[in-house]
Amino acid sequence: MKAYEDLLNRLREIDLIGQIGSLLSWDQEVLMPKKAAPLRAEQLAWISKTSHERLTNPGVGELLEEIESVGDVGEVQSANIRLVREAYDRATKLPTDFVEEMAIHRSRSIVSWTEAREKDDFSIFRDDLAISIEQARAKADFFGYENLRYDALLDLYETGLTVERLDPLFSGLRENVSPLIKAVVGRGLRPDLSWVIDNNWSQKSQEELSQSVAEAIGFDFSAGRRDLSTHPFCGGPNPDDVRWTTRYNEDEPFGSLFGSMHETGHGTYEQGRPRHLDFQPAGKANGLGIHESQSRLWENQVGRSKEFCEWSLSLWKKFFPENMEGVDSDQLWRAVNLVEPGLIRVDADEATYNLHIMIRYEIEKRLISGDLQVDELPDAWDEMYEDFLGIRSTNSSLGVLQDIHWSMGAIGYFPTYTLGNLYAAQLLEAARSDLPDHDEQIRKGEFSHLLNWMRENVHSRGSLLEPADLIEEATGSPPSPDAFVSYLSSKVESLYGVSA
Repeated sequence: MKAYEDLLNRLREIDLIGQIGSLLSWDQEVLMPKKAAPLRAEQLAWISKTSHERLTNPGVGELLEEIESVGDVGEVQSANIRLVREAYDRATKLPTDFVEEMAIHRSRSIVSWTEAREKDDFSIFRDDLAISIEQARAKADFFGYENLRYDALLDLYETGLTVERLDPLFSGLRENVSPLIKAVVGRGLRPDLSWVIDNNWSQKSQEELSQSVAEAIGFDFSAGRRDLSTHPFCGGPNPDDVRWTTRYNEDEPFGSLFGSMHETGHGTYEQGRPRHLDFQPAGKANGLGIHESQSRLWENQVGRSKEFCEWSLSLWKKFFPENMEGVDSDQLWRAVNLVEPGLIRVDADEATYNLHIMIRYEIEKRLISGDLQVDELPDAWDEMYEDFLGIRSTNSSLGVLQDIHWSMGAIGYFPTYTLGNLYAAQLLEAARSDLPDHDEQIRKGEFSHLLNWMRENVHSRGSLLEPADLIEEATGSPPSPDAFVSYLSSKVESLYGVSA
């Protein structure tokens, strides 16, 4: 059909514009000199404005109507039309000048957040954050919503996600997880971490370890790269150019390794997208919850498993021979699975991680509704950490300034991290039934079996289905927290001998 071919040609141009923007954004966070920030803001604003103008061109709407009138089409075409219709209807609700304004502010806000974090001074970021909140409210109003303004923002990152769906999910998780954490803390057992604390962990050796593990998992470095940034992320324009970052702390090595495994999970997903659907919406990754399932799977359910620790011990000893002298795989396994309330989300253990997300979720709801003002945010943050985890931050860098998301205007994003944890457990449970030798394969460092299962059941399916439908197709069951709760309960019992 000519109309469909014409639409695909338009989508190709829009996608190419987005790919250019992704490179500029990556450069801004990794290599760009500070003085370049004002002009980079203008460049990215032009990219956003141009892409928005192309997508909202009336010709796109006319082509959609013509194609939709035909009726019965194949799976790929049906998915493309569904996704373009959603994007077109959403984009046409946003004025072009508003899109440009958001892009300019995003670039400026990332700079002020970075400075505020470095100087531990919330006031540097305060005004830009206030603008980001106002822009998020305005964006939600442009999109429209049935019940809550925040729902319109949640739906941006996971189709169909609402407060009504999330509230009981988070409540149920907290009811199951909080008793586990209390039981562990009450037991008072703590693994021996002296071999971690008493040593210096050189950045060079951490880099070598991260590189080796990422290569072993299956990330193709001829089609990607690893770099350093303030906040780890995975980006890049296409499956042939996937770029992820991590960060290093010479006081401890686990943050860099598991941050690297997290971003490697994102990266392998991007590299595994269906190439025959390049430039088409159906060929894109399927929502942030699914994306996060891939990163959390490799970071936690593989990376913190006993089998992985047995395999990786030789790498630890290779790159840190003096530090690892006398350390066995059981000590490593217990150290990387320390269950202990902490301040930093990205360093949180599997038991406490979702509580960090719940705090951000509750704060975002209140910020968007107007029940919480920006000036009240630092105190509200500390009070919620006291309530949920029993700890308080000693400064803003460890507290309200730790995440980059709000500087990017990504409000409504955080809940997808918890969805990713739940999806990951459900996917691994399904993969295990097809891979009866999974544990032994991980113990031997044979990661291709699991990666290929994900390639077949998740990566290659792109966005042909909506996220919940993809999970049901891959696992045989609709999304549920049951697999995660079962997995976590079993693991905590093995580590600490306690149960909820």
